[in-house]
Amino acid sequence: MPILILSGGTGKDKERKLNNLFLKKIKNGKILYIPIAMSPKKYPQYKKWIASTLRRKNITMLTSFKEKVNLSNFKGIYIGGGNTFKLLKEIKEAKFENKLKKFKGVIFGGSAGAIIWGKDITTAAWGLFKDENKIKLKDLKGLNKLNGYNIHAHYLKKEEKEVKSYVKKTKISIIALPEDSGILVENRSILPINKIYFFKENASK
Repeated sequence: MPILILSGGTGKDKERKLNNLFLKKIKNGKILYIPIAMSPKKYPQYKKWIASTLRRKNITMLTSFKEKVNLSNFKGIYIGGGNTFKLLKEIKEAKFENKLKKFKGVIFGGSAGAIIWGKDITTAAWGLFKDENKIKLKDLKGLNKLNGYNIHAHYLKKEEKEVKSYVKKTKISIIALPEDSGILVENRSILPINKIYFFKENASK
């Protein structure tokens, strides 16, 4: 399983601490950037954004999971935000799940790129920054590499009641990530980066 760095979304500090950790972990290794959660017409502008954000010129961009790509050539994968349903649908249609799970490097997931690693992606459908399931994706099971937790990105304190209600109803615990905050997942350990919130199912009763 890869090392995961999962972010709640780009905030005022533009995920600086999280991005720096990603760069520190991969050192001078090659980076594969995946903007597929976004609309294809936005790919070019996000290629410029990622190069500027990570201060790296030689970043390879993957615009379709059906493209032939050897992940062993890369030390880091950066999965950007956008529509979580679109991202998961394309991953599953191309049978790309196992490739990501078996990647022997570091994967950064921002917002949608973080949510897909939870038990499922139902948390993407509510909150202030909710995604629409316009593609009517039915299989909402995530990659499930967070010890049974779901991710709620762009978390705001005023959403606390909504989060607790979700946990009580679904019996799925949540890691709520405000913007500029995230987690480092390594050897099944989940370590906070900046301020995060755990909403555990057994604590909601």
